[in-house]
Amino acid sequence: MRTLTRRHFLTAGATLAVLPLLPTVSARAAGQPGTVDIRDYYRDGDWIRAFNEAFSHGDTVSVPAGVVCDNINAAITLPPGKTLAVAGALKGNGRGRFILQEGCKVSGSGEASLYNITLDVRGSDSTIEGLTLSGYGPVAQIFIGGKDKRQMKNLNITRLTITKANYGILRQGYHNQWDDVSITHCHFSYLQGDAIEWNVAINDNNILISDHVIDHIDCTNGKVNWGIGIGLAGSTYDNTYPEQQTVKNFVVANITGSDCRQLVHVENGKHFVIRNVKAKNITPDFSKKAGIDNATVAIYGCDNFVIDNVDMVNSAGMLIGYGVVKGKYLSIPQNFKLNHISLDNTQLEYKLRGIQISSGNATSFVALTNIEMKRATLELHNQPQHLFLRNIRVMQASAIGPALKMHFDLRKDVRGKFMAKEDTLLSLANVHAVNEKGQSSVDIDRINHHVVNVDAINFRLPEGRG
Repeated sequence: MRTLTRRHFLTAGATLAVLPLLPTVSARAAGQPGTVDIRDYYRDGDWIRAFNEAFSHGDTVSVPAGVVCDNINAAITLPPGKTLAVAGALKGNGRGRFILQEGCKVSGSGEASLYNITLDVRGSDSTIEGLTLSGYGPVAQIFIGGKDKRQMKNLNITRLTITKANYGILRQGYHNQWDDVSITHCHFSYLQGDAIEWNVAINDNNILISDHVIDHIDCTNGKVNWGIGIGLAGSTYDNTYPEQQTVKNFVVANITGSDCRQLVHVENGKHFVIRNVKAKNITPDFSKKAGIDNATVAIYGCDNFVIDNVDMVNSAGMLIGYGVVKGKYLSIPQNFKLNHISLDNTQLEYKLRGIQISSGNATSFVALTNIEMKRATLELHNQPQHLFLRNIRVMQASAIGPALKMHFDLRKDVRGKFMAKEDTLLSLANVHAVNEKGQSSVDIDRINHHVVNVDAINFRLPEGRG
C-alpha cells in the first residue's frame, strides 16, 4: 500500500540549516506522556505532512478543540500502536483516509468530528470511539478489513454518531478474517446506504452489533440494495448450507429503528441471534429506489437462528424466505425459533407484511411462540419436518385477508423440493386467528402431517388428504 509518510534524513552539515524548520514539542500537550499537538507540526497549509510528522514523534497525536484540519485528501497511515485523539475537526473531500494498523486508536471527545474522511481499519486491537462522522464523499465512513489476506482480532467501535452520509460502517469480508468484533452504542441517521453492512463475511467469528439507534435511512440515489439498517451476508446460497460460505456466529441486539425500509437483514447466515428490536415506521415510503423488500427483519436462506423480543408499530413485520439467484430458489430457511414478537398496525391505512415464512427440508424444525399481531397476517409456506405454534394471537381485517395462512401444498410447485415428507409433525397450542369481529379467520390448504397435535385453537383444520 502506497503511503504518504514523510521522513527527514539529516546530515551533520545540514543540521543547523534545518533546525528552525523542525517542529518542537509544545508544552500545550504537557501532562500526557507521548502526546504531541498537531499544531506544532502544521506549516505551509499542509495538514497531511503535519500528521505524518506528528505520528513519527509521538504515540498520541492530539487535535485540540477548536482546531480544524482541512483539505485532508490523501491516505495517512497510523503506525502500529498509535492514537489519534480528536477534540476538534478533520475535513476532506472524500478521498482522504486514516489507515489504522495493529493496535491503533481513533478517539474523540467533546465535539470531535470527521467530515468526508474514511477511517480504514486494517489491523488487530483497533478502537474507534466518541466521534461524529458525516459527508457523502466516501462510500463508507468506516471501512473494515482491507484486501490483504490476513487474520485480525479485537475490534471495538463505540459511541459514534454517523449522519448525512452513504454507508456508515462497511465490511467486505471475503479477503480476510476478523474475530471478536464489538460495534456498540451508535446513532445512525439520514443515510443513503446501510448503517452497518457486514458483507460476504464468511471467515469472521464472534461479531456483536448492539445498542444502536437507526433512523431515516432513505436511499434516494437509485443504488440497488442500498438503504438497509443493519445487513449481514455470506457468500453463495447452497442447499447443503455449508458453514464456510455463511456469515455466522453473530449477535444483533438492542436495536431501535424508525423511518426506513428494512431494519435488519441477513443473507445466507447460520448460528446467529437477533434480539430486542424496537421498530416503528418501517414502511415502503423509505428507500423507494433501492429494490429491496419492506420488512423490519428480513432473513434469506438461513439456518440455525433465533429471533427474540421484537416489538413493531406501524411497520412491515418479518420476511423469512429462500435465497433466490437468477430466479432459482435456493436454501430455504430451516431450524429456527421466533419468540415474543408483537406487531400493531391498527393505525395504518394500508396493508403491510405481517410475518411471512417459508421453511422446509427433511430434518428441520420451526418454532413460533408468544406472537401477537394486530391488523396483520401470519403466513406459513412449505413444510418443515416439525412445526410448532404456541401462544399465537393474530387479527387481520377481513377485507384484507385471513389472519392465519398455512399453505403446505406445493406438490405442483418447483419449491416443493424442500418439503419434508417423513416423520412430519404439526403442533398447535393456544392459537387464535380472528378478523376485526372476533370471528375465526384462517386459510389452510392441506394437512398431511404424520402427527398432528392440537390444543386450544379457534378454527378447524382441514381433513388430511393425499
